[in-house]
Order: sequence, then C-alpha cells, then structure tokens
Amino acid sequence: MFNFVYKNIDFAHKIDPASQPKENYSRHLHYFNEIIFFVKGDVKYTVENKTKNLEEGDIVLIPSLNYHFATVNSKTEYERYILKFPSEFLPSHLIDKMKSGGGGEPFFTAQKKYSTIFSQLETYYYGNFSDDDLYALFLCELVKMLILLYKEPTYSPTQPRSFISELIDYIDENIKQPLTLDILSDRFNFSKNYIGSEFRKYMKISIMHYIRAKKIIGAHQLIISGEKKYVAAEIYGFEDYSTFYRSYVKIMGFKPNEIKNRNFNDRQISEDSSS
Repeated sequence: MFNFVYKNIDFAHKIDPASQPKENYSRHLHYFNEIIFFVKGDVKYTVENKTKNLEEGDIVLIPSLNYHFATVNSKTEYERYILKFPSEFLPSHLIDKMKSGGGGEPFFTAQKKYSTIFSQLETYYYGNFSDDDLYALFLCELVKMLILLYKEPTYSPTQPRSFISELIDYIDENIKQPLTLDILSDRFNFSKNYIGSEFRKYMKISIMHYIRAKKIIGAHQLIISGEKKYVAAEIYGFEDYSTFYRSYVKIMGFKPNEIKNRNFNDRQISEDSSS
C-alpha cells in the first residue's frame, strides 16, 4: 500500500486482503530492528519465546537477532505499519534497551495514541519534504517514539517459565562462546535428541541453525561497525575463518566482502536460507 525506503530506513503501511496474504509469515530473523504497529486483523505474533494475540493499537518491538513470526487468520484483513531500522544512529542508552528488549518483553499493548506518529509519516510528511528531510524526520520520530515507548507497560505472558525459555536465554547469554548439543546437554541434563526435538517443536527450526544464524548475524553487525572480518569470526567462536566464511555465505546469501554493496534490510534469515 505504501513504502518509503531511503538509506537505512524502511517504512511501510501494509494491508493483506482476506484470503490473500502477501507476506511470508514463516519464522525468521534479521540484522536490523523492526517495529510493528498493529491496526487490525486476527493475528498471533511470536517473538522468540513470547507470544501474544494482537489487539488494535498493539506495538511489537523486535530487536535484531530475535526470531519472530506471525500466525495470521487469512479469513480477515491484516493491516499494520512496519518500520525497519538499524541501531547505529540511536543514542547508546536506547541501543542498550534494544539489546535487552526493554526488559525482555517485545509487546506494548493498547498504544493507540502512537497511531498519529505512524499516520503522519505516511499522510503528511511523505510528499511534502525531500527524501533527505523526510529521512531526518523519520529518525526524529523514531527516537522520540522509542523513548516514550520504554516508559509504557509491557505485556508479560502469565504462563510459567519453560525449558525452552531457559534454553533461549542461555544461548543468547553465551552466543559468543562455543555452543554444541553436547554442551547444552551437559548444561541442562537432557539428551541431545530431546533438546533438539523440543526446540524444533516450539521454534519450528533446528537448534543448531538457530545458533549458527545468530552467531553469523552478530559477526555481520561487528563487520558493519568496522571490525575486521577474521576478528568478528573469532569473537563469535569460529575456530577458523573458512568455516565462518562458508556459514556466512550460506546464511546471508552474499560474501563478507560484499557487505558494502548490500542494502541493510535486503535479507531475512530463515532455516532454508542459502546462497
């Protein structure tokens, strides 16, 4: 319906008609951040190990490296605003909050008052300003919204903490360390088969692909920030660069030395990602 893409900002207003979903809702992650402002539909959204049935005005804040997906009832129209952005231009304290998920919860409920910000980006700003001015306005509105949003209460699921939740937290906390099924089996006192099957049952993705993708995207972010490629590989636990290189190409779809020729948001990572 509407899409503004300029430099490292991607803002869209999307409406998927009933019975005609246009977007791939499969589980994926990417190396930019994403905000979804839910307008209407029958949608259950999952970010890592948190799930919520969305209601009008809900905001979903998805930091980079977080697997997420939507379960959409295609019998109803699905409308939302989507804003994709990197962390590089945010104040450091907001980057820290993004990394921690603002307390760990991605869902901000009943935030209809923010609808004005999203609608004016589309209906007033766009078309009345140059792309450079529009880009600056988007950044101002984004920073303002994040500051205000982190003052809002978040939605916290009431279900008891699960083994998968503990497993995901452990992986995130140790993503720069070697992580194998043997290590996870020793840490959680479950068999490798049990860990693998339970993780896939919930996350719909193999645990080793999940770990490898997070390591690659973490290293990718370091390379973008100016770190040497082999150093980024070492930081994320790759013992030799050739292994990192092959994994990077398979997951990202391009070579590490091609980063400068890629748009920041031109790739989302799912289990079938390949070159």
